[in-house]
Order: sequence, then structure tokens, then C-alpha cells
Amino acid sequence: MNPAIPAFANSDIDERRETALAEWQSQLRRFRLLVGHAEELTPSAFVKRVDEFMPELRSAAMGMVVLNRP
Repeated sequence: MNPAIPAFANSDIDERRETALAEWQSQLRRFRLLVGHAEELTPSAFVKRVDEFMPELRSAAMGMVVLNRP
């Protein structure tokens, strides 16, 4: 552990990583549900729903990427 970094800093980043991971997993579950029900939608309706969902999925993915950089 770097002595210049307070001990609480590691627990804070760990907590933020856990939160980001939980959000990412939640968004993936929602996406899987959407894909699982794709046959119930017309192709254009499915594409519209995916397009509407992508900003949330992208945001969750970026949260994971940013918090897991070395």
C-alpha cells in the first residue's frame, strides 16, 4: 500500500467498483430480458428499444472501465 494514499481511499474505490459492477450486471440483465423477448416485437420496435437502451448500457460499461483502470 502506498503510504501517501490514506487507508480509506482503497475502501472508497472498492465500494465504487462494487457499485459500478452491480450497475453493469443490472443493465446486462435488462438487456438479456429485452433480447429474450425480441420475438414478441416487430424488428423495427426491437431496434427502437435497443437504441433507447444503449445509452444506459454504455454508461454502465464506462463506469466499469473508468474505475478499473490501473
